[in-house]
Amino acid sequence: MSKCKDCVVGLFGVCGVDYCRQEREVLTEEAQQTAEQCGHTLTEFVKIKDYPIWEARCVRCERLAAINLDPPPNEPDIYGEALAVNCPEIDDEQIAARSDAEMS
Repeated sequence: MSKCKDCVVGLFGVCGVDYCRQEREVLTEEAQQTAEQCGHTLTEFVKIKDYPIWEARCVRCERLAAINLDPPPNEPDIYGEALAVNCPEIDDEQIAARSDAEMS
């Protein structure tokens, strides 16, 4: 894994162990849940080379969801259209039904 984050591990060169896995998994889960509330079904998150960013897309509309382990000051660590707008490929009733099913 290449250096991707301004952290102590980066000072020693290339990351040999996935030190940020736990932090990344929490953010990934949060992004997936938020996207699902908007009716999106995300692909697997894929790392962007040389950046502490992982991206996924909705399998239906291809809207983006991303996580950033080292965002600039006052910027969110999860972001993307898939987290902010409903999937245009399913209707509002289907989104409501999915939300109701998750709460049960």
